[in-house]
Amino acid sequence: MQIIEIVLYSKKGQKRTLKFEVGRTNIITGGSGTGKSALIDIIEYCLGRDTCMVPEGIIRETVSWYGLRIKYSQGEMFIARENPDLGRASTNSAYIEEGELVQSPLHAPEANTTNEALVDTLSRKIGISPNLHTPLQGQTRPPLEANIKHALFYCLQQQDEIASKRTLFHRQSEEFIGFAQKDTLPYFLGAVQEDRLAIEQNLTRSKRELKKAERALKEVQLIRGEGVTQAVSLLAEANEVGLTNLQTYPSELEAQIAILEKTINWIPGEVNFPEVDKLTQLQLKLQDLKDNFNNKSEEIRAAKTFTSEAEGYAKEIQQQEFRLESINLFNNIQTDVELCPLCSNKLDTPIPSISAINNSLSRVKKNLEATIRERPRLREYIEKKEEEKQKILDEINQINKIIDGIYNEGQAARELRDLNVRRSRVIGRISLWLESVNLNEDYSDLEQAVEELKEKVSNLESQLDNEEKELRIQSILNRIGFQMTEWANNFDIEHSGNPVRLDISKLTVVIDKVDRAIPLYRIGSGENWVAYHLIAHLALHKYFTKQNRPVPRFLFLDQPTQVYYPREKDEKLLGSIEFLKDEDREAVKKMFDLIFEVVKELEPNFQVIITDHADLKDESFQEHVTERWRDGKALIPDSWIEGTEDIKTKNAKKSGEKH
Repeated sequence: MQIIEIVLYSKKGQKRTLKFEVGRTNIITGGSGTGKSALIDIIEYCLGRDTCMVPEGIIRETVSWYGLRIKYSQGEMFIARENPDLGRASTNSAYIEEGELVQSPLHAPEANTTNEALVDTLSRKIGISPNLHTPLQGQTRPPLEANIKHALFYCLQQQDEIASKRTLFHRQSEEFIGFAQKDTLPYFLGAVQEDRLAIEQNLTRSKRELKKAERALKEVQLIRGEGVTQAVSLLAEANEVGLTNLQTYPSELEAQIAILEKTINWIPGEVNFPEVDKLTQLQLKLQDLKDNFNNKSEEIRAAKTFTSEAEGYAKEIQQQEFRLESINLFNNIQTDVELCPLCSNKLDTPIPSISAINNSLSRVKKNLEATIRERPRLREYIEKKEEEKQKILDEINQINKIIDGIYNEGQAARELRDLNVRRSRVIGRISLWLESVNLNEDYSDLEQAVEELKEKVSNLESQLDNEEKELRIQSILNRIGFQMTEWANNFDIEHSGNPVRLDISKLTVVIDKVDRAIPLYRIGSGENWVAYHLIAHLALHKYFTKQNRPVPRFLFLDQPTQVYYPREKDEKLLGSIEFLKDEDREAVKKMFDLIFEVVKELEPNFQVIITDHADLKDESFQEHVTERWRDGKALIPDSWIEGTEDIKTKNAKKSGEKH
């Protein structure tokens, strides 16, 4: 991504276009208060920043839309953002147009998208793949996905940033931005594999499946492993309530289960005390009713199973019918059954006649109709059985109430009830345990699944190894540091001659001396700060370009000569640096020569845009000047300003903006 045009649309319907050459250095030189520094804010706002940071003043008062015409390796795009109303910081209205060759509209566009959609489009267009940085355990900040807005941190250097000793990157000093740069820079450097997000999602899913498989395996193993112990415990309970009379317990689980299965067939025995005969009859009748109730339940279950199978059969028949009817080859009568209906070649085996196929189709339809006719009968049968079952249940409840009444008549009845309740509880526990035991169950498949999932999780974790990531980062930074060191030596700045490197954990430049490491904020002089900023950003962009990383291919520098050029004397000097000391003029020349050299090396894939007061007479500088904002010329033309406003007032408003 490089910038072809910056376009402003006035509220009066006028258009202002700043043209730039791709693959070259573009310099806008001019005086204070002409709107040079506002260009970075305009670019960042057009490329998706939520808040419009264009300074309040004449630009905000006269502009209706800001636009960018940008070029990709294939195709062009025009994007624009609406200027927020005065007093507001943002608007979601945006415009985007894409094609092989796109011209900026003659008049202000109408919104056709939102800022969120614009950011997604730009991120995808420059090649940012789905990604997600997940902070290390113990860190509280949320996961972060890199997008075009994060990539711009390495493309813009405002006036108060390029000469800063405490911040290296754009907006680094803002809350949370430094953390976002630390989290996303490894991705833009290529230290994080492009499919990391997919791997992380696969790992999360695999870990969930592994936990589920391990839990299922543990449950099976517990049942098998504790089988003998649980069986002996249940046999002891059965002995205690008189369901069994064992002197010793068998040691084999199969034999223990056989005894327990007999106990669940227990029915109440005869008790000889008043009302016991009636109670026994009721209990026998109750048992008969329960047996009948179970039989009805089994009949209903069998009927429902048959209904389900019949419906499945009907569906299969319908499928067969559709398949046969879908064959249109037999619409025309084929008289010769020994010829293929498709290619007319002679067949080794004659094909069935059309009448045979139609007979088959007819039989299928009859079977389907018979199955459909049976459905209402099955439903009537099931409903009838349900009614019979409910009547039995009502009778069981009635008898239970009578038995409860007998039990309440005396202590003997209560003792009998207690004994039967205890027996029932024991039988209930025995039944439940027997249902959970399956001696023939083979859980080798579960064991194999657990082992395979463990191996898969281990493999995915190795792909996300943070140590490997750190090694890749260090290797990349070493290569970038080597280039920074070479340029620092050519600049002949303070501490040159020592290795220079980027420290992305602290987001600064570090000079490694023999006895100590010196970070940028412990180096004196603005000349050194600007020089180290310049070589750091140029080295990064050289790496981004050579490795085809998803970062815009431009670098915007605002006022790189500010530490040499006295802004307060600009009206007199008009950009000339002839008055500077020889070493300062030489430093300024080296600065621009390095920029020209890097752009030339990476041509046509890298672009630098510079706004500055300085206007060097050097021929190489002059051939890169695209606009000169002096003698009344500025970002906002005078014709955009109300005619009743005098020039002095206009200049006062302009000078109130960043410059």
